[in-house]
Amino acid sequence: MKGLKSTRAPAITPNEMLRVAGAAAPFQPPAVGADKSAMLSVRMTESTLEALAAHALDQGTTQRRVIAEALARHGVRVAARDLEDRPLPRRRGGQQAA
Repeated sequence: MKGLKSTRAPAITPNEMLRVAGAAAPFQPPAVGADKSAMLSVRMTESTLEALAAHALDQGTTQRRVIAEALARHGVRVAARDLEDRPLPRRRGGQQAA
């Protein structure tokens, strides 16, 4: 069986794989070292939470985005994904469907 060529591709390094993937899909979020979503729970008075809900509703956005924008205005580095609009969930002070 001499003369047959191998069908195996030559070995490629992890860095070369990342380079090729970045060139093929430059706008995809990175799979390595990507920012994971995490939860923050903060206890506040009901009046503050009602005011936050009302403000977000008036602005046509989410409470999460209102908080993220306020943090960014105060110099906190906020990930772009946290500043994006998402579907409006049910919230305090909003209209409930019957």
